[in-house]
Amino acid sequence: MRNRILGVIGVVWGGLILLGRLIGGSPEEGAGAYGAGQMTGLVFAVVLLVVGLYYLTRGNGSRRAKSR
Repeated sequence: MRNRILGVIGVVWGGLILLGRLIGGSPEEGAGAYGAGQMTGLVFAVVLLVVGLYYLTRGNGSRRAKSR
């Protein structure tokens, strides 16, 4: 259950960051540190989205021993 909750949080948070990037347009040119920070945020959003989707689709992830 914890993995599903964290997966949902990752998908929502990563999706909102990507959506903000799409709505906001491209970063200003000529500001090196600002552009690097924007690119790092974009990479972070993609990683959050991918990991969140992974945890949502892989199931509950518990492998319990079969009853004897």
